[in-house]
Amino acid sequence: MRLGYYISGAGHAALIVLILFGGLFSRDRLAEVTVAEVSLISEAEFAALQPPATAPDIATDAPEVTPPATDEAAPDAPAEDAAPEVSEPEPVEVPETPDEPITETPAPLPEAVLVEDAPPVPMPPTDIDGTAPEPDAVAAPAPRVAPVPQVAPPPMVEAAPELIEDTAPAPEAPPDPLVEDEPEPAAPDAASDRIVTEAEEVEEYSLASSMRPRARPARPVRTVETPREEPAPEAEPETEADPLADAVAAAVAEANEPQPSAPTGPPLTGGEKDAFRVAVGQCWNVGSLSTDALGTTVVVAVAMQETGVPDGGSIRMLSFSGGSEAAALQAFEAARRAIIRCGARGFPLPVEKFSQWRDIEMTFNPEGMQFR
Repeated sequence: MRLGYYISGAGHAALIVLILFGGLFSRDRLAEVTVAEVSLISEAEFAALQPPATAPDIATDAPEVTPPATDEAAPDAPAEDAAPEVSEPEPVEVPETPDEPITETPAPLPEAVLVEDAPPVPMPPTDIDGTAPEPDAVAAPAPRVAPVPQVAPPPMVEAAPELIEDTAPAPEAPPDPLVEDEPEPAAPDAASDRIVTEAEEVEEYSLASSMRPRARPARPVRTVETPREEPAPEAEPETEADPLADAVAAAVAEANEPQPSAPTGPPLTGGEKDAFRVAVGQCWNVGSLSTDALGTTVVVAVAMQETGVPDGGSIRMLSFSGGSEAAALQAFEAARRAIIRCGARGFPLPVEKFSQWRDIEMTFNPEGMQFR
């Protein structure tokens, strides 16, 4: 009985395995790849491969004209009424058209005719003031004459200005007046065949006369004032010190100084002092101090407010012993932090005895803290 179960289970399991994993063992057929040969050709070769376009065929033969049919059974008409004979039309000959396309050649363009440049129209000369002369006063153009070679004038050498020393002239000698050279009268121009332009005349006139360069003006001389000597201050006579007057002044000043008021009221009890010392000792951390600072004892003074909160600006070190100054400063900073940290909310001190604990002096010693 169990054998049948085994056979059935094995068959079902094999069927399930075949369904799930049967596709893994069969290979998919790959699609066949088609290969075609391709060659590259140019545009001209491609145009040569195409057949030439042929012109459409044109019918050259004209259709034949058939004469109209006559009825044989028509009655004979008299000869006079007979219609004249109609001659058959001759076929029209149509010229044959060539297969090649007809291309019309454009008519040649007329050649451009070159026109010589017209001679420039001479402009009438104008006077210096810019007004044109009247038409009657315009002279006829002079005939052209061959240019005469002109010798270049020698280059004009400018005279170097005289060097004037940079010294102030004496007030007695006034500067020499400037003397202008009088230009010599120019000789009348001789008639020549060369045409002289107005620009050349202006240039000759400008080079005929030149002014002498002016002398540089004298610089003003600064006068140095000598400082006046101030008289020396007179020495005050020394006063002899009076010891009796000094003693009286010191006594008066000492009497005028406000003396601190003595604390009034009952003093603090031992329990109140121990409670204050324990409150400060909870915030006193000596673990970060050096060995030298642990052996240093510092005396710290602080002013308290009526609420029991210490005044941070009044905390100061009165004295130290047992170490160097650097160690004392380190121990003082630890004590100052302890007072400020624990007194932020106020120390448990009786308000009625404020005059007793207004100013407090504490001795911070790693072996034991003392309170005064």
